[in-house]
Amino acid sequence: MQRRQLAQTIADALFQAEDSADRSLRDVSVLINTMTSARLDNRLSAVLGADAMSAATEAVRAFGEARGRLVTAHHALAEAAPWLVGHNVELTGPLTGKPDTEVP
Repeated sequence: MQRRQLAQTIADALFQAEDSADRSLRDVSVLINTMTSARLDNRLSAVLGADAMSAATEAVRAFGEARGRLVTAHHALAEAAPWLVGHNVELTGPLTGKPDTEVP
């Protein structure tokens, strides 16, 4: 496998992992919203399902942390890419352009 193809394969796997983390965050958020709406709409006690809600909110925290670590990995791989395939390389990904990362 040529270096550029190797780098693209790694990038594709990273993009898939990032998307998976976002889908997981979205899905557990839907779960939390559904449980909350069900409790409120049916005027159920907050005690009912409290352990499930705590576990789901802990899952959000864990998924958020995992997503942050994937972003860290993304930055590290971006720094390593020039050593693998040469300078001024751009690998294809799900975004057509990169957002500005500097905060005003």
